[in-house]
This record gives sequence, C-alpha cells and structure tokens, in this order.
Amino acid sequence: MKKLLSLLLALFPLLAQAQTDSVLVLSDVHVDLNLKPDVFYHKVDTDTALFKSATKNAGSGKYTFIIMPGDLLSHGENHAEVDMGRTFKYVIDHVHQIDKNAIILPALGNNDCARHNTPDTTTYRIFYNSLLARIDHNNHIYNTFKKGGYYTYDKGDLSVIVLNTLLFAFGPDNEAIKELDWLKKTLREDSKKHKKVWMVYHIPPGTDRYADGPFWHSNIKELYLSIVKAYASTIKFQLAGHTHMNDAETISDHGKLISYVAIAPGLDTRNQNNPGYQVIHFNKLDKAVKEIRTYYTSGSHPYQWESFSFRALDFNFLRNFKPESVQGINFVKDYSMQRGKVISSKKQEIIWDDKFSTDSQVK
Repeated sequence: MKKLLSLLLALFPLLAQAQTDSVLVLSDVHVDLNLKPDVFYHKVDTDTALFKSATKNAGSGKYTFIIMPGDLLSHGENHAEVDMGRTFKYVIDHVHQIDKNAIILPALGNNDCARHNTPDTTTYRIFYNSLLARIDHNNHIYNTFKKGGYYTYDKGDLSVIVLNTLLFAFGPDNEAIKELDWLKKTLREDSKKHKKVWMVYHIPPGTDRYADGPFWHSNIKELYLSIVKAYASTIKFQLAGHTHMNDAETISDHGKLISYVAIAPGLDTRNQNNPGYQVIHFNKLDKAVKEIRTYYTSGSHPYQWESFSFRALDFNFLRNFKPESVQGINFVKDYSMQRGKVISSKKQEIIWDDKFSTDSQVK
C-alpha cells in the first residue's frame, strides 16, 4: 500500500501536467520597424531588438494558441497601406517562429487601423490578408471579419470568439449593436453544442484607470453585460489588452462573480510599464484558466526576462477591498510589471485603495 501511495504521489504532478495546456499572449507590441534600439525605454513604440528578445524568450514553450489582443502597429493617426502590410508580415513571421504548431489569433486594435480608432473596410482587408487568411480554410473568418472585424475559431470543444471592441468604444453604435446581436447568436449556438467559450478583444469594458473614465459607450456596455450574464456558464475566460498594464476586471451578478476579464500587459512601454507578455495555463477538459504567468524585463536588466505567477482567479481581494490585503498590494506592484509608480492623466498615483477595487468591477 505504501509503495502504491508513493507511486501515486510521484505520478500526480505528471498527471496534472498532462491535463494542462498553455497559451502565449502577446499584446500591444506596437512594433516600429524604423525605430533604432539605442535606448531601452522608448516614449512611444517598440524597437525590433525588444520584440525579438521577447519572441526568443517565449520560444522555449509550446502553445495551443498564440493570442494577440491588438495593437501590433506603431502609434499614429494614420498608417499607409504598404507600411501596415509590411509590419503585420514582420510581426506574424516572427511570432510564427515561436511555435510553428500554435494557432495565432490576433484581435483588431485601435492602432491597427489605417485611420486611428476607425475600423473600416480598408483596415479589415489588410488585417485579414496579412494575419487571418493563413488560418481561414473555409472563409468562415472572412465572412464575419469583412463585415465588422470579428470572428470565431473553433478547436475541438473550445470556441474562441474574437471581438472588435473598437466599435464599442468609438462607435458607430449601430455597428456595435450588430456585433452584439452576432455575439448573442454565436453564444446561443455554442451553448447548445455544449462548447466552452473564450472571448478575446482589444479594449476592455470597464474603467480606464489612467484616464479615470469609461472605455465603452454605456449603452453598449449594458447590452454586453446582459449577454455575459445570460451565457456566463458557457464563457470560461475573457482576455483584453489596450492598457499595457497587467490588470483584471470582474463581472458579478447579485454579488456573485460570474466572469472576469484578464487584461494582458503590453510589450510597448509607453504607459509607464516594463515590457511584458504572458503565458496562460488552462485545464484541457473544462478550459478553465488555472494560472497566468507574466514575463517582464526591466531597465535594470534589459532583455533578461523574469516572471511572476497569479492564481487568485476568484478575485476576492479585488471585490472585497481591505487596505491591508497583501494580494491587493502585490497586484498593484505587478500592475506595471514592477516598473514602479504609475501616474494617471490627472496626476494621481495609481495605488492599492478603495478606488482601485471599485474601478476593477464592471457595472
């Protein structure tokens, strides 16, 4: 009996590992192919040295998906078509080298548009041709992406719904409502088929901590929350980017946590953050996320990647504020990937306080 128990204890870590898969998340990379890598912290965009350092470090893993929640291009009011295509190709070619068997799923970011914040037919065409055509074998992605920049990708019993939340933040509202109608229909069908769903998008639904205001139009957010509440048992995970910070938002119904949005850090350092990316470990059977591990590099040790883990996915510390919470204090420390102070647009330091907790809750 003792030998059997010892054997089971020895096998348990291996069995647990066999039930777990990994996903790489690269968000807000903002690659500028013309930027010289002469300083580590750029005020605007990411140079190729930092980008290649991140992809090389991430290349030690194996991933089911490589998810990119938007903003592959540099910041700017307008992008020429030729520059868009060239940068998209550079990014996707290098990301493909990380794990050639991984499925790369990009979401449209506000800086991925030909005109800043304005998704249009030109943007949809270039984005699709450069990034999505390679995984679209039956025009399933094309048929929805050409209409509004959103699509689904199915792998087994997991459906990844990639939304265009630029419409939710910048409008027009009639196009956003069409997308939400499509989302509701898609979730209904996935629910009937007993599929598990992840949702990926660029701009999250809650409060912009930096600007101290809402990300989305309020009427659109209300419609979205009603859909999430209706299909909470089907939606296993939500992932966004945009803020460049390591963050999260919670969604509750009558005080019960029903969903959350993990906000991925940016490789770009524009928002007072260290460069970062994430590896998400999830259960193969129920598709629930078990751990989010964040990798970051700093000016003290540039291009040397460190990491920290987050497993408190019940988010009790965020929803029930206590000033002495060690989890809360550490969460704010990790918010900027341990860069240090983050000062908002209103010149206030973002710290662990009741406002941080309140702003983490999507209402």
